[in-house]
Amino acid sequence: MRFQVRRIAAAALALLATLAVLFGMQRWLFQTQTSVPLKAQIERVPGVRSVTLDFSKSPGVVKVKLGRVGDIETTYSNLTAHVQAMAPGAEVKVSGTPDRQITAAAQDVSFSIAQGLATGQFVAMRAQVLDQAKRDHVDASIYIDQQNVYLALYDKAHAAYFIYPREAK
Repeated sequence: MRFQVRRIAAAALALLATLAVLFGMQRWLFQTQTSVPLKAQIERVPGVRSVTLDFSKSPGVVKVKLGRVGDIETTYSNLTAHVQAMAPGAEVKVSGTPDRQITAAAQDVSFSIAQGLATGQFVAMRAQVLDQAKRDHVDASIYIDQQNVYLALYDKAHAAYFIYPREAK
């Protein structure tokens, strides 16, 4: 009886050691084959200041902090293409370097954005956003494509970027 308990304990210990090695190898391979190359590709996109990868949960999140970029729509498309090529399904989140004035302006225009997304009146939304940004003394760019509405708020030293998914109608 005692001999069997030792055998079972030894087998369980061997199983745990094998699983630890396998999961360690999987993590190492993911780091060397996906995370490091993905981060390097994203960092080469113009305007990228920093990249944070979080694959602790599936499908993963790639957080990108941007400096001043000329066209947020193109930049976001480039980032998404790199991420989807190496980590399909991962979510891309962008942020900028906002100050209090830009943060306040973002809160002010959020109502116009929400109304435009809910009603589909994008021309009116654009006019309201640009007008509100002007009143808040920040510059704004707003773009739209089939999937998203892209908003950039900026001044000489700071910028904030927002991607709003469009609902399919």
